[in-house]
Amino acid sequence: MGVKRFAPIVVLAVSLAIQSPSPAAASENDIAAFDVLFGGTTAKFAGQRKWQPTLWLDGTAGVAGPLHLGAYFQWLGRSWPLEDPGFGGGGMIALRPNVKKLRITGAFTGGYLKVPLPMGSEGAGTIGALFGLGYSLLDWMGVEVRGRWMRYFRMPDGAPQYAWSIEAGFSFFVK
Repeated sequence: MGVKRFAPIVVLAVSLAIQSPSPAAASENDIAAFDVLFGGTTAKFAGQRKWQPTLWLDGTAGVAGPLHLGAYFQWLGRSWPLEDPGFGGGGMIALRPNVKKLRITGAFTGGYLKVPLPMGSEGAGTIGALFGLGYSLLDWMGVEVRGRWMRYFRMPDGAPQYAWSIEAGFSFFVK
């Protein structure tokens, strides 16, 4: 049911991205982009909301216009500063259009994450979505702020089923 709800959006976004851009618009698209972001993730543990630190690294390559495909790595800590981190990663499909110096990122992700819990860690399959706004400081570097939602699968009772993250960091791009 949930995937069927997002399928038309993904199909529309991919079809718009594949349309041949004008030469002026093509010069605004990145060949590749790499992001390093640090932030906080909030989730409910046995009904109690808890913040956990997170470090997110991703890299994407442009395939058609602003459409990018790539991978990510994530560390989710039990507490500050990334104490006893759980490691994860996966793939992502992103739209990364640029409007002058404004950089927009929207992506869907899927992968695996070892989630630190109060009594150990639990591995979970994940899906997620993120939206980010950035600003180019230089031709090859910028800053970005993101909001991200991630759904965890097959977690034990009392463990979070989903989490929200707010992150900020640096983006590096190849034109």
